[in-house]
Amino acid sequence: MSGLFSTPSAPRPDPELKAAQDRQEKMLDDQEKQKRMQIAARQRARRVGGQRMLLSKTREDAEQGIQETLG
Repeated sequence: MSGLFSTPSAPRPDPELKAAQDRQEKMLDDQEKQKRMQIAARQRARRVGGQRMLLSKTREDAEQGIQETLG
């Protein structure tokens, strides 16, 4: 009689399937993290990249430009 009112237990998921799903989620998280890092690097390069060239040690005077010749 107790079997009439109890709910049957759900079968356990396949451990191999669970492991594959975990690997896929980790791979997607890593890809998303890498994309966010690339976007941050591009934004940082836009903010800082121009200043680095203006403050270069090869320039004697920023208004006159670089005085080195290639010959």
